[in-house]
Amino acid sequence: MFAVLLWQVAFCAQKTIKFQVDKKYPPFSYEADGRVYGFTVDLANMIFEQDRYFLQISSDTWENVYRRLLSGEIDITGPVVILEERKKYILFSNPIFTRHVGIYTKKGFNRKIALDNLSSFKIGVLKADYTESLLSKKLGVKKYFAYPTVEDVLKALLAGKIDAAFTTQEVANYFITRNNYTDALELKVKDIFEVKSAFGISKKHPELVSYVNSRLKLLIKNGTFDQLYNNYFSVYSPYYYERQKNQIVLSILYVLIMVFFASSLTVLVMIRLNRRLRTDKEAFEKYAQLLASNANVIVLTLNLKGEIIYFNKFAEEITGYKAEEVTGKRWVDIFIPEYKREYIQKLFSKIAAEKVVNGHENEIITKNGDIRWILWNNTVVEHSYLNEPLIISTGLDITQQKKTQSLLEESYEEIEQTNQELVNALEILNRQTEILNAQQQRYKFIVDNISDSIMELDFKSREINFYGRQKDEFDVESINLKEDHISWLNLYHPEDRGKVLDRIQKALELKEENVEYEARVKDRSGNFRWIYTRLKIFYDANGKPEKIIGVNIDYTNKKLYEQRMEQLAYYDSLTGLANRKLFEQKLDDFIEEALKADKMGAVILIDIDNFKDINDLYGHEMGDEYLVSICKKIDEYLKTLSQKSFFARVGGDEFAIILDDLTRKDDVFMVCSDLKKIFEQEIYLEKAEREFFTTCSMGISFYPEDGTSTKEILRNVDMALSQAKENGKNDFQIFMPYMLTRNLKKIEIEKSLRKAIEDDQFVLYYQPVVDLDTLQITGVEALLRWISPQKGMISPLDFIPVAEESGLIVKIGELVIEKALKDIKVWEQKGAGNISVSINLSARQLRAKHFESKVLRLFEKYRIDPGKVIFEITESGAVENFDISLRILSFLCQMGIKFLIDDFGTGYSSLIYLRRLPIGGVKIDRSFISDIAYSKESRSIVEGIILMAHKLDLKVVAEGIETKEELDVLRQMGCDSGQGYLFSKPVPKDEIEKLILQGRILI
Repeated sequence: MFAVLLWQVAFCAQKTIKFQVDKKYPPFSYEADGRVYGFTVDLANMIFEQDRYFLQISSDTWENVYRRLLSGEIDITGPVVILEERKKYILFSNPIFTRHVGIYTKKGFNRKIALDNLSSFKIGVLKADYTESLLSKKLGVKKYFAYPTVEDVLKALLAGKIDAAFTTQEVANYFITRNNYTDALELKVKDIFEVKSAFGISKKHPELVSYVNSRLKLLIKNGTFDQLYNNYFSVYSPYYYERQKNQIVLSILYVLIMVFFASSLTVLVMIRLNRRLRTDKEAFEKYAQLLASNANVIVLTLNLKGEIIYFNKFAEEITGYKAEEVTGKRWVDIFIPEYKREYIQKLFSKIAAEKVVNGHENEIITKNGDIRWILWNNTVVEHSYLNEPLIISTGLDITQQKKTQSLLEESYEEIEQTNQELVNALEILNRQTEILNAQQQRYKFIVDNISDSIMELDFKSREINFYGRQKDEFDVESINLKEDHISWLNLYHPEDRGKVLDRIQKALELKEENVEYEARVKDRSGNFRWIYTRLKIFYDANGKPEKIIGVNIDYTNKKLYEQRMEQLAYYDSLTGLANRKLFEQKLDDFIEEALKADKMGAVILIDIDNFKDINDLYGHEMGDEYLVSICKKIDEYLKTLSQKSFFARVGGDEFAIILDDLTRKDDVFMVCSDLKKIFEQEIYLEKAEREFFTTCSMGISFYPEDGTSTKEILRNVDMALSQAKENGKNDFQIFMPYMLTRNLKKIEIEKSLRKAIEDDQFVLYYQPVVDLDTLQITGVEALLRWISPQKGMISPLDFIPVAEESGLIVKIGELVIEKALKDIKVWEQKGAGNISVSINLSARQLRAKHFESKVLRLFEKYRIDPGKVIFEITESGAVENFDISLRILSFLCQMGIKFLIDDFGTGYSSLIYLRRLPIGGVKIDRSFISDIAYSKESRSIVEGIILMAHKLDLKVVAEGIETKEELDVLRQMGCDSGQGYLFSKPVPKDEIEKLILQGRILI
């Protein structure tokens, strides 16, 4: 108790911040597996320091979130579009990002759509969103279709229900990419509006504005904000580059390097040719032409006025213009949109002043009117041999990357297909041999300053030379080909040397000219870096290797990025275990191997019993710490097994284990017994400063005996797990064929139930409740019956459990309430309006959202006095989620509705809870009544319940009275009311009316 008190004091030192977001607005915020995720959720967790604030995160529809922010029920939300009318009611932090509004249509939509003719189309928009306000107020469109989520808007567009979607591009792009709509939908009109978004803060807490702004400033300064923004928007948002300029330059640096190495390779050869073959023009041209295939890039030469002097072949292919069409003309006049010409002209001035401007990107207009995005590197060359300073610009077409964010991989494929992009450059060299020396100096400058290395290996002289800055980072001096012709392999990682040697030997045997590979190379510091190498092998007239020229590109960062992406795609970020996707892939492999080798394996599916209690009582942070601790114990245990195993987290608190190559099934049972013991051991959590004890339920399925596919095995093991839970939890259960049959029956019943709800196949029967002293009918209990057109009357015992499990009980319960209120109205009109009607409520029904609002609407619809209705709830249903039950029951009691505890004595008998609930009585379960006439134990229990209830001013109703003897005993004990077959079985509405009008039961 003292430890709990200390924890409560520490907890109270933190200020609770109620943060609520839209539950269906990814990637900004969304709800999955009962938790809230998204960019703004992660950002809020970073902003509010844990030692100062306790962030209470929840989600709801945007309408409810905004309403609560206005009323002060929550403290902060996001993202909120900054609108002038909203500033009257809420406060805003500094803007955190910009949202863009566009119009989406199906691909192939050939009608012209623009802002001035939107009213002639069927437009879809997000309900209650800022886009709806812009559409109706800014654009004056009065008729449109509003949907609850952006995903619903896009689905309506796909289904042809609307012509166009008017929505936020960042969110729409997310769903289009995630749902593979890229071939079906397109952005027709983009960037109609640009709106700033920020955290919305309640006016009750103005102090949070400065705090949030200061934290935002810090996160932006240390790069944390940019990294988070990158994680969420680098794939889905075309505006990522506007916020991540520097990061983009780095991410495409590899592509620029490919361009540089091609140009550098040309320069290197030109230098060596000039030195060795200066007088042999024909040999130089042949050598230069071989190297021309290593570049796929726009190459321009311009003067400081921006007039084009040189325009290469690749530039012609990209733009559609021939060199003679553009030479001598200003670049901005041909290729730059009019609204950007002033900006580009200023950029030429900047290049002239700074000499080097790299990493600049802008759009150009091609000859056929297309827009293409180009990434430029610009260098000013000044020398005595030049009449004037010249700008050398190399440009990379990044249009595809702008759309798909996969430029890096695609660029490698493009470079593999490179052909004669520098032919024109070689022709110019042939015509201008008098400036060859100047060109050599220019290219030498590039080679000496390129960030990667170029390797030249001469077999005849047994010499190896390296060029470029990277050469200084590796121990190339240790290579002595004259003593050991393969000594250059010593630079590679021991695990990669054999692979590299085999690849080159194979190429030499097959007389291949081009070789590519990737391997790890040790630098001077002893660290290994990933290097991508592309070799060109030259052979003599006899087919013997003469020379190898290669380019080495350091792409360690890309390799680390790929490994990180793989970690995110296949591993759980909390526990580090494999996730469900990787687990299913591994299970596919194991099953395939078992079928080929006639082996046996097993899958164990683990669910932590009552894990929700840890999250609810101590917070998700404690729950996460527990999961990490228990996973570590299980992983350590699995490493001690002789069987091959694979451990994964496949859900919130669900884990799965594959045991492969089993010799007998008993081994799996032993493992499950050990796992139970691990869960039953105490686990100390430092943050909670206490020990936790849990149990687990497990399902087992054997492959290929129970199934030959992953889908079958996972289905079967899930059914086995469900059976273990039904058996009381803290146990394991193997899959049995009858489970599948039973599950199929449940699926069939659920399917029929949905049809029954749609076709209104339910009716109400009623059983009278009588005063035991006078036998006057004081009320009736409404009992649900399902009359199927095919199977007739179906027992509630068969379909109620399925309805509870599937959640259909909520809808069915609403139907029961409405039918009962209709019947009360009829009885009032027939003069029997003093009868109360008891209606059973399920626990799920009580927990359903807006339950009390729906009940209120039904009473208003039929104008029924709430005092004539009694809701019956079970003990366990009332106590589960006690705070919610207390709130709802209190609200309905204020309306006048009464409550009874049904099946009293069989459930969670907690007098403390029951005393706090606003109930008017209890119903004694028929299991105590059936033997009350001859069982002293049952009689004592019933008598105790009646005495206790009367002490608490509660009425008592006895169920299942079937004999006169039972009635006499209950009368002696002072029981108030009762029902049962002694008075009447449940009967249809017409028959109960006769009994009600009769008024009294005759026995």
